[in-house]
Parts: sequence; C-alpha cells; structure tokens
Amino acid sequence: MKKILTLCISWLCLISCSDSFLDLAPQHYLNESTFFKTEEHFTQATNGVYERLRGITNVPAALMGEMRSDNTHYIRYEADRAQRQYEEIADFINDEQNIMTDDMYYNCFSGISRANTILERITDKPFTDEFKNSVIGQAKFLRALFYFYLVRYFGEVPLYLKEVKGPDGAFLPRSSVDDVYEVILSDLNDAIAKLPVVKFPQNGTATQGAARMLLADVLMTKPVRDYAGAETQLKEILKMGYELLPDYADVFDISKKNNKESVFEVQYQEGDQGQESNWLYYFIPRTSDAEVITGVPNTNTIADAGWNVPTQEMVNSYEKGDLRLNPSIAIIAGHNNEYGQFMCEKVLTVDSPEIENYPIFYYFVNKYRHPHSKIRNTDDNWPIYRYSNVLLSLAECLVEQGRPGEAIPYVNLVRNRAGLASLSVINAEVIANERRHELAFENHRWFDLIRTGKAIEVMSAHGKRMKALYPYLQERTYQIDKDKLLFPIPYHELQINSLLKQNPGYK
Repeated sequence: MKKILTLCISWLCLISCSDSFLDLAPQHYLNESTFFKTEEHFTQATNGVYERLRGITNVPAALMGEMRSDNTHYIRYEADRAQRQYEEIADFINDEQNIMTDDMYYNCFSGISRANTILERITDKPFTDEFKNSVIGQAKFLRALFYFYLVRYFGEVPLYLKEVKGPDGAFLPRSSVDDVYEVILSDLNDAIAKLPVVKFPQNGTATQGAARMLLADVLMTKPVRDYAGAETQLKEILKMGYELLPDYADVFDISKKNNKESVFEVQYQEGDQGQESNWLYYFIPRTSDAEVITGVPNTNTIADAGWNVPTQEMVNSYEKGDLRLNPSIAIIAGHNNEYGQFMCEKVLTVDSPEIENYPIFYYFVNKYRHPHSKIRNTDDNWPIYRYSNVLLSLAECLVEQGRPGEAIPYVNLVRNRAGLASLSVINAEVIANERRHELAFENHRWFDLIRTGKAIEVMSAHGKRMKALYPYLQERTYQIDKDKLLFPIPYHELQINSLLKQNPGYK
C-alpha cells in the first residue's frame, strides 16, 4: 500500500493536544521511547484518530456521497480543467487514479492504523479500567467507522487489525465484504459495552449513543440485513435524552455545536491552530468577490470552487412550505464581467422573486454558511449522525419489518419540525424522500440509494436529465451498472501490493 509503510510508524507523528478535545493540531513529532507511556499520551493519540475523520467527511465524502447522487452537480469552468477529476466522480467516469477517491481510501486506512497502534499499546499499561475502557471504546468505534466507509465505497478491502511494524504485515489481500462487516460488528459491540451514555453538553467524543447509531446503520446496510437488531439499537438511543431542536437551522449553528440533536459530528475550530473547516469555499462559485457570500473580504478564484452544487431537480423536490429548504440551499445572483468572470451581487432565498432581476444565478449549499473572519477558515463541524437520522432509520426498520403504522410518529416528528403536515400512511418511498431532504448535503444520499437498491434506477434517470441540460456531458457519462456502485481501488495500491485485485469494471 502506498502509505502502509509510513502508517506502520504513524505513532511517531501523532497529535499534540491541550486539555480541549478540539485541540487536534499537529505540533511536534514524538518517538517510541517517550510516547505511549501516560494517560495523556493515549488521550492525545486517540484525538489523532479523530483527526483523520477530517480528511474524509468533508470534501472527499461530499464528492462521493452527494455529487455521485442526484442531489448535487458542479459548475463547469471551460477555461480551467485542472479539477476534472472531481467532475468525473459526479459523471461516473472516474478511474483508479482519481485523487479524491484515493484520499478517501488513504485517510480511512491512516485512521485505522492509528487506532490499531492504540489498541495494541494500551493493553499492558497500568491505567484504571475506566480510562482503558474509554480509550478502547473510542478507538474501536472509530476503526469501525473507517471500515464502514471503506466497505461501502470500495467493497472488499484488506483487514488490518494489528499495528503494522514492518513490511511483513504491510501487504494483505482483500478480505470478503462479510468478513469486513464481522469486524465492524465486533468492534461496535465492544465499543457499546465500554463507552459512556451521552451527557449534555457534549464535548465531541464518541458515546454509546454514537456507537449504537453506527451499529444500527451497519445492521441496515450489510448484505444480510438485520432490521430487528437495528430497531433494538435505535430504541435504546431514544432513551438517552437526545431530541430535535425546534428550529432546523439551529442544528448547524456554530454557536450550538454538539447540541442535543447531535449524535456524532466531526470537530473543527476556526483560528490559527490548523483545525479550521473550509468547505463553504468549495461549495460556492469561483468568483473575485466572494465577500457577498462569506462576509470576508477575499477572492474565491482558485480551482477548488463550484462543487456540490444543488441540482434544479433537488430544489424542485422540496414540498411547498418545507422549512428546511432555505437553511439548506441559497442562491447567489450576479453577472459575468467582460472577462467572463462571475461577479456576485446578492444572496437570495430559493423562492425570491428578485432572481428575475439578475442574468446569472447559482444554487449553493447554505447549511455551512456562518460568520467567520478569515478566508477559507470557518468554524463549522461536520454532522455524521443526528437524532433525526435515528428517527427516520427507526421508521425504515419498522416499515421493512411490515409494521408501517408504528413508523408514523417517528416520521411525523421530523416532518412537523420542518413545518409539514403529518402523514397517515408511511412506506419506504416516503421515508427515502424524507431522508433526502432532512439529511441533504450531509453525505448520506449515495449510501441511501445503494442501501435501498435504487442507485442504478435513480441515477440513470438523473443522468438523462443532466445530459439534456448540459451538452458537455459525453455519451460515456452516467453509464451506470452494478460495477459503478463501487469505487476503484487506488492505482498505487495495486502497484505496491500484488495481493490486491481491482474491482470489476475498472482497469
């Protein structure tokens, strides 16, 4: 593997932290003789595992989880084709050398490597049982989460369950999907036994509620589904004190991080510590006057812009009166200057009549647009699981077990918060539609389409719409079959590890 040989000594470059869980910025290198000795060392190392989530849950996962779906597309810049690999993910023409799918693969295995090192090195330490359980529970939760991303995106992957200390253990063949899920299930059951029940306010670390939600997601996704088992896990979460916030927009408010609706979110912090988020700038158009959107005097003219743009079909799919629409999607209206550069003039709501006054407008994801003081330096956390997801997942489990009547109150809790009328009939399609809008732009849509068996049908129809709208989409785009439901194993991995085989449909 490209990075396995460096990952095998990943404990040499872990994260140095202060007392705050948010302090995850790399500050100095530590060596084997001085590190992994004290509880503080293991706390810092555990925070280093969380840090790897930052490399997958924002931009790579947005491309692979949202742009791969019918929720979003991109703004194509004819004069600059430097970022065409991003576009290829959305268009279903990516190959084994795509840099963003590679980043997903590498960051997941980097997190797994860090977790494995912790799990091996804590066993003989004279720490309290409480501390050991906390560290082991978090490490196993995170290892399970990384493997859950890998098995859904890439299918069969190597199972690294021990610290890699040299070349002998660095090169493994791919394990079966069933075997990967068995490891995930084992890790999560142990994590649930060791992690504490959530206490509010939260500090962002994994809790038993997060582990139970992840386990339920796994049970609903693995090849042989276990909806009854998932139902049990989700109903345990209902007892833990989570609740929906009254206002949907408040869920994403940076002053309300880790709120009572949050089951698990990736932590970021604005500032100069290297912990900032920045994906707002990826999601808005390339422009020389982004201040209209961001509030910060700056330009946003680099290539990494104009991604994850909501489609017109997505905008049209919201029910009239859905209070989630405007917090989720906004419009930037303006014009092109004499050089063909887009100039922002005003941010508008989707239903604003002022749109007609501007020659050009673009939709953009509005959930993560909050005040900040520096360019590409925002304070947003990334949501992984929210309580609304718990409710809708429980409703799905009940429908799949032939008990749709029991699902009604859970769906209506979510709908009513969105200002929508209660429903008296619930089925799988209703729940899928509700999930699409409740969890929009949080990287769930592609996984939902795969899990429900709708990916080929929905994305083939979406491809036809997109080709009718955009002549630049070649005939080879959106040629979707079962092989395209997985991403390719990175080319460099195949070159270094001869035991690996490529997924069908890729070279």
